[in-house]
Amino acid sequence: MARQVVSQNDLLKIQSTRASSTKSDGYIDRLLKYIPTEIVAVFLLVQGLVMKMDHASDPFKPMLWGVFLLFAVFTPLYLWRILKVMKITQLVISLVAFVVWVFALGGPFTTLGWYDLLYGEILLPIFTIVIALVVAEK
Repeated sequence: MARQVVSQNDLLKIQSTRASSTKSDGYIDRLLKYIPTEIVAVFLLVQGLVMKMDHASDPFKPMLWGVFLLFAVFTPLYLWRILKVMKITQLVISLVAFVVWVFALGGPFTTLGWYDLLYGEILLPIFTIVIALVVAEK
């Protein structure tokens, strides 16, 4: 399965050039394509390595934020260059999905005084249900 979301307009373009049995992506397909699971998984691995470092002088808050920002920049680049996702809407949704997943899992947000894991526990399911309703056209 290619990673780019296939919409009705995409199908019309494909069908106008050649006969195709391709169908537009449904709700579950869009959901799976929007969430950058491999990026979230690698981020969690790197975050775990940073967290294992000695916290005596507590220089790791900036490092956690740096890793988070690096992965946030890397997410759309990875989808665009490696997985050939060309739709800006899908790239933006995937970037926001990465941020929401990291927020829900804690990540560097735990270094903020106002952060509570409950916020992520509420945001993640709502976001996950809503994003797949969006059909990336462009």
